[in-house]
Amino acid sequence: SIYVTGTLGAAAASNWMRPPEPRIAAGRKLRGLASACMDLSDGLSLDLTRLCIESGVGAELTSESIPIARGADLDQALNGGEDYELLFTAAPALRVPKKIGTLPLTLIGGIISQKKPGITLDGCPLSPSGFDHFDVMK
Repeated sequence: SIYVTGTLGAAAASNWMRPPEPRIAAGRKLRGLASACMDLSDGLSLDLTRLCIESGVGAELTSESIPIARGADLDQALNGGEDYELLFTAAPALRVPKKIGTLPLTLIGGIISQKKPGITLDGCPLSPSGFDHFDVMK
């Protein structure tokens, strides 16, 4: 199962004027529960793609499950970056709490086994987009 903390897209909706708030305490509380975890600094679609490539798996997401920040849209939530929320996976059999403190945890999709890692959103391929640190070097 794939989860995120908080809501996504707030940084992009504010034209990246919102200061990031790293989720260090939440990350510590996910020890022993999360099988993989990373922050969403470059955008959900790009960071989840990286997680899938490194794990040799794919992912299925549904747009209605993405927790979109007030004032943001789905594109900003998927591709905006700089939210610094946590993206993590956990075994489906584990009971993941609804919150860590006051921070909500939202189930956004599932990991799937496939030959070529990739992500689908509502059954359609989702191309990774977001900030790529290495792309500026081209």
